[in-house]
Amino acid sequence: MNHLFRAVVIGLSLLSLSFVFVSPVAAKTRVAVMDFDNKTPHGGWRIGRGASDMLATELVKLKKYSVIERDKLASILKEQDLGASGRIDPATAVKIGKVLGVDFIVTGSVTEYGQSSGGGGGGGVRVGKKGYHAGVDVRVVNATTGEIVFADSAEDSDTSMSVRVFGIGGGESFNEKKATKVLRQAIEKVVAKISFEGGGGGSAAAAKPVDVLIADVDGSTVTLNQGSAAGFKVGQKVKISRKDKEIKDPATGKVIKVKYKKIGTIEITTVESSYAEGKIVKGEGFAVGDLAKQ
Repeated sequence: MNHLFRAVVIGLSLLSLSFVFVSPVAAKTRVAVMDFDNKTPHGGWRIGRGASDMLATELVKLKKYSVIERDKLASILKEQDLGASGRIDPATAVKIGKVLGVDFIVTGSVTEYGQSSGGGGGGGVRVGKKGYHAGVDVRVVNATTGEIVFADSAEDSDTSMSVRVFGIGGGESFNEKKATKVLRQAIEKVVAKISFEGGGGGSAAAAKPVDVLIADVDGSTVTLNQGSAAGFKVGQKVKISRKDKEIKDPATGKVIKVKYKKIGTIEITTVESSYAEGKIVKGEGFAVGDLAKQ
C-alpha cells in the first residue's frame, strides 16, 4: 500500500510540474495581403499581383505573422463576391476580416514601374544610360475596425550603361529582371518599417525607424544587422558612429538629444535580406553596437 501511495504522489507531482513548465505558444497575427492596384501603364494586373506576392513573402520571412495563402484568399473572396484589389473601403475590409478570420489586411498600389533612357557623347562615341524605377504605397487596415493603422511608401532604382562607337556596340532593351529587382527592393524597404499597431480614428501611424547596428567585427570586415530591406547596396559608403553623450531635460530627466561621435566609414561589399557586410575604408576601433548611418 505504501508503494502504491508513493507512486500516486510521484505521479501527481510530475503532472503538476508539467502544468508549471508547459506554457501556451502565442498565436501569430493573422494577415491577408490583397493584390496591389497597378497605377502605372506597364504590366497590367500581373505587376500588382507580383508586388503583393513579394510583400507576402517578406512578411513570412519575418516569422512573426501568419499570412493567408493566395489560393485560399482568392477562393474565399470569389465565393463571397468580394474584390481582391487593394482598393477596398473600411466596410469591405471589416467584412473580409470576418470571412477570413484575419487581424489585419495589407493593401497597396504600385505607383512606379518602368524605365527611362538618357545619354550623350560625341566624336562617334555615344554612351547610353537606362534607368529602372519602382515605387509602392502600402497600407495596413485593422480588419475589426476598418482603421488604417500604417501607411508608407518606398521606391528604388537602378541604372545600366552601354557604349556605341560609330553605331557599333551594345544596347539594352527593357530588362524585366532589373525592373523586378527594383520593385522587390522597394517592397523590402516598406516591410522593414511596417507596423501592425497604433493608429486611431482612421489616421495612419508610421512605424519608428529601426537603428542599423554593427553585429560583428572581424579584422577589416564589419557585419551590419540589416541588409537589402534597409536599402543597403554593394559599393555604398556608410558612416559608423557611436553614442557619445545624452542631454537630458533637468526638469523631467527625459533624454531630449543624443550626441554621436564618428568612428569611421565602411564600404558595403555584400548585401543579403537580413544583413550586410562591408570593408573598413576609414577609421578604427569599430565595435558591436555602433550605429550605421546611410
